[in-house]
Formats: sequence, C-alpha cells, structure tokens
Amino acid sequence: MEWTYWSNVRFNERHLLPSCSGIYVIADANQYVWYVGQAANLKNRWAGRSHHRYPQLIRSNRKLCHIIYWKQVSVDCLDEQERYYVELFQPELNGCKVKKYLPKQPQVEREIKRLLKVINKPTLLFPLIRSIVAGKYEDNEGRDCIVILININDHEILEKSMRKRYANEIKKAWTYNRNYCGKNEQVYSPAWIAAYNWNSYKFEFLIIDWEFFTHLEENSDANLHYTRVVELLGIQVKALTNLKIFDELSLKEECIYLNSEGKKSLKSVAYINYRKNLLKCLAEMS
Repeated sequence: MEWTYWSNVRFNERHLLPSCSGIYVIADANQYVWYVGQAANLKNRWAGRSHHRYPQLIRSNRKLCHIIYWKQVSVDCLDEQERYYVELFQPELNGCKVKKYLPKQPQVEREIKRLLKVINKPTLLFPLIRSIVAGKYEDNEGRDCIVILININDHEILEKSMRKRYANEIKKAWTYNRNYCGKNEQVYSPAWIAAYNWNSYKFEFLIIDWEFFTHLEENSDANLHYTRVVELLGIQVKALTNLKIFDELSLKEECIYLNSEGKKSLKSVAYINYRKNLLKCLAEMS
C-alpha cells in the first residue's frame, strides 16, 4: 500500500492528530492494516485512552510499532469512504469483538502456518512424506508462488479451511484458479488449483497421483535423493531437491476418460510441467 496521500503520526503521538473530520487507518511497521475507522474530529476520537480499541493496540504497540494514517474527509462522505477502505484493506479488527489484546499473528497468517503444520504431520499411510513443496516461482504481480503437492486425502483439510465459520478473512484468502497449462482450450478442460493468498505469497495446492508419494515412501534412495527438510514461514516442511523425479515416474498429464464436454481433463502434473522452467526448488536454495 502506498501512503503518498495520507498523513501519519506514531501511535504514541496520537495527540498530534488534527481537529478535522477524516478516515484513519491503524497499521503496523510491516504495513499490515489492523483497523479502519472514521471520526468527525480525529483529535478528539483519539484523545487519551477513550478509543474502544486502545487496550488492544497499546499492548502490542511496543512490538508492532503502530502508525495512525489519516486523511481529511468531509463529514458527509465519511460513511462511504470508511466502507471503501474496510473493503480494500480487509482489516482483522473491524467487525470483531473488542478484546484486551491483539492476536500474535494476523488471522490469515496463522491459518497458513496451521495448514503447513497439519499436512506435514506423519500419518499411518504417509509416515515419511505426507506433502511436499515442489518449488516456487514469481508470478506477473511479483508474488512468490509456492507450489505444494498433497495427497487426495488431505484435500478435505483445505476445504474445511475454505468453509470456516466466523473467519471471513480466511475465506477471502482462498481462490480457485484455472490454468490450461499451455494446452489447446478446445481439446482440454483446465487444471484447477486451490490457492491461498497471504501478503506477498500465494500457496498453490495440487493433488498429485498416489503413485508419487508411494514411490518416495517405498524407495529410500529416491527419498534421500529427491527430498530435504526446509523451513517455510518458520515451519519445517519436506521439499523437493530437484524436479527430475517427474521425468523418472512419467506421470500422466491427463485423465483417461473425456469429461461431460467431451474434453480431456488435465491433471496436476500438467501444471507442474507447465511451470517447470520457472520453478525453483526451495531445498536447492536453502
């Protein structure tokens, strides 16, 4: 977010706010927006400790270094402008109950870290490798896109995250993206990729053939050669050291049967092959 047209004061210097009507935004040192509000008189709204969010913000201010960004807006336009910026920033505190503290991490950040922990926890079926990071690439918007391969059993975990009650921020973080993987759109139906968007990251989750995980589970040489433990957002995850395993396994890019439109359905491997030249393995970079 560019704050070119906004004035600002540090949270501890809120007494310097002007006595005019306007919109204010509470953001931390990382430019994460926590709250958006309006005031007929900005100085009075933040005088002393009267603001209803003060207890939450003052507790976290030492660590997060809150800044109050503000812009002058006429009183008759406050409601419209506040709705606009709430929709734009999706701040975590707007619309939630007032507590005496802020969460240690924003809700959307907590959720992706929780998912990474869950899908890397061993199970009876997958005692060694339950999911694996294929690599990352940079998209046209400059975001780091992390490609994560999961087994079909764990897709339900993602769906539950998408449907979480009382967690609108998490629901909005999820998107389903389609990609024809460079194939003829008249012949193929697109591959669908579940994507979780947070900050400058996009996490793409692909369901890969069972054969892929079985090969790594049952072949210790392949496991040692192709995988390594790395850190992603502070979470230990399994990652591929190179992508030659897909050439070794020769996994099919398309389903055997035609769909209801008479087209061939693309599998996740088609998307991996499509991105292969751009993908950089995290294990090679660590």
